Amino acid sequence: MQVSDAFIAHGLEQARYVLFNVRNLTDMVRAPVTLRRGTAQRARAKLKILETIVRRLLWLIALGLTLAPVRPRAATGPTPLAQGVEDVTQSFPSVPACRINLAGRAMDMTLTEGSGHFPETVRASGPVPAAPIFACIIALHGLLSAPEAYAKRLARSLERIRRKGEARPVCMPASGAYRLRAELGLVATALPGMINARLETWESSG
Repeated sequence: MQVSDAFIAHGLEQARYVLFNVRNLTDMVRAPVTLRRGTAQRARAKLKILETIVRRLLWLIALGLTLAPVRPRAATGPTPLAQGVEDVTQSFPSVPACRINLAGRAMDMTLTEGSGHFPETVRASGPVPAAPIFACIIALHGLLSAPEAYAKRLARSLERIRRKGEARPVCMPASGAYRLRAELGLVATALPGMINARLETWESSG
């Protein structure tokens, strides 16, 4: 299945749009300490799906890269933001870190039910802490601010995994994409076929 740069750019644009909407949903600009339970549940559901889509977009980019030999280089400053991308991370210095595993859990590139960065709370009602949700928003914002840099890093990780003789990963069909806007749902539906097509040379490449 052929992959175009326009498809990837469109997918990243739609992901940024949905993430911006989640920021608005949670009123993140005001940095509330807690969120209404219903608001938090909607935000968590969208972020779980969005995390999977962003990870898969980075896989698609990474699998299309031709890596040059690694050369030692001096430390550089942070990667410039893409045009139109706003940096919100400095406004939330106290938010706990949220790290997204780009290689995917069990190498199947799926976000399994109950996984992710949102531990269930013991309380059955009432407001819930906003910090874990904001942490995931910030982590996704970072990935979407410099997708090429993260994709290159992922490509090198995948190459090391492949050289170790690991089995070819499998990208499972999208689930839950209907919860997002239609444009991103179409991207989510198309990604598994595109990724699996690029993985067909996993055993024979290199």
